[in-house]
Amino acid sequence: MIHMRNFIPNLTPLKIEQLKSWSNLRQEQLSEAIFITKDCIVGFLKRQLEKGNWKEVQDVLKGKPMTKAGKFFYNELRGKVVSTLMMRLGLRRIVAVGIALVLVPVILAKVAGEAVRTIKKH
Repeated sequence: MIHMRNFIPNLTPLKIEQLKSWSNLRQEQLSEAIFITKDCIVGFLKRQLEKGNWKEVQDVLKGKPMTKAGKFFYNELRGKVVSTLMMRLGLRRIVAVGIALVLVPVILAKVAGEAVRTIKKH
C-alpha cells in the first residue's frame, strides 16, 4: 500500500513560503486559503461518501490517484478547490491553481492521517 505521505515533500513550509511570495498574498490571506482548501476537501469527500463512492474516496486517501477513478476524483477535487478559492478570495485563476497544486496533496495527506487515527481509536 502506498500512502500519500510518500509524495509530500519534506520542505512543505518552504513551498508554502515560496507560494506566498510568488502569489503576493498576505499571511492572513494564505491562512484563509488553507482553511478554505481544507473545508472544501472535507466537504467534497463527505459528499462523495454520501453518494456511495467509497472505493474512489479510499483510493484518493490512500494516495492512489493514478487509478482511473482516483485520477478523476483528484482532478475534480482540485478543480473544486480552485473555483472556491477564486470565488471566496477573489484570486486570479493562475494563483488559485498554484495554491491548489501545493495545498491539496498536503491537506489530503493530513485528512487521510486523521481518518486513520480515528479508525484506529474505534
